[in-house]
Amino acid sequence: MTTLVSQAETTLRARGGRMTAQRRLILEALDMLGGHPTAEQVYRAVHECNTAINPSTVYRTLGWLEEAGLVSHRHLDQGPRGEHCERFDPGSPVEHHHFVCSVCGHVEEFESAQIESAKVDFMRRFGAQVEQASLTFHGICATCRDGNARASARILATAAAGCAQVGER
Repeated sequence: MTTLVSQAETTLRARGGRMTAQRRLILEALDMLGGHPTAEQVYRAVHECNTAINPSTVYRTLGWLEEAGLVSHRHLDQGPRGEHCERFDPGSPVEHHHFVCSVCGHVEEFESAQIESAKVDFMRRFGAQVEQASLTFHGICATCRDGNARASARILATAAAGCAQVGER
């Protein structure tokens, strides 16, 4: 498996650039964090290893990585608080979409033939050329939903027990 670090080194070499220690640290943090970290999360991870790195270095490097096609940013709403934050997704040749849990913030990636079909239909109907699609579903993941169901069942059981005790008096 090719890591983001090796992809970036290849891209830098092709463009006549160089791999600095700071860039390497940021790339390693992105690889280590996985998922869809925010710039702030990347900065915190890097700052733990090297306190001399400042946030602007992280933002510039993320911008360069996006320009090079190695990461893309996504605006994924984090649920009931309603804030949008830019998250970084390692570049992938396969277009994919996201589901964000509004309880725990977990991001799940998925592909869909139906979305591809909708793109083709859209292009046919409107004569447009769709270059990229990004769909994000928001809801409650199975783990949180099951946890909420268990919590609700406990509350109902406790309430039922309380009603039974009241009825006995």
